[in-house]
Amino acid sequence: MRVTIDLDRDIIIIPDNFFKKIAEENEKLQKYGAEPVKALDRIKHSYETAMADTDNRLLTQTNAKTSRSKKTMTPEEAKRILEEEAAKSAATK
Repeated sequence: MRVTIDLDRDIIIIPDNFFKKIAEENEKLQKYGAEPVKALDRIKHSYETAMADTDNRLLTQTNAKTSRSKKTMTPEEAKRILEEEAAKSAATK
């Protein structure tokens, strides 16, 4: 399930069926005696996990779509790419 963070507007965009899917997963958890997980706690957990390991979990959109295997990008590479994109954007204005 994909959740998007919009840094320009400081919002989190969830799929229309997000809460339905969480409810279905919680039913399965309860069936096996586990504790249900709140939807917002699920988002926070995934965010914290990804941020704690950005060396392995920071993917460009293309990398995230083309492969389920981890294609790593160092923070330096990400910064370089962002700077290049900003320079291209500034040059076209």
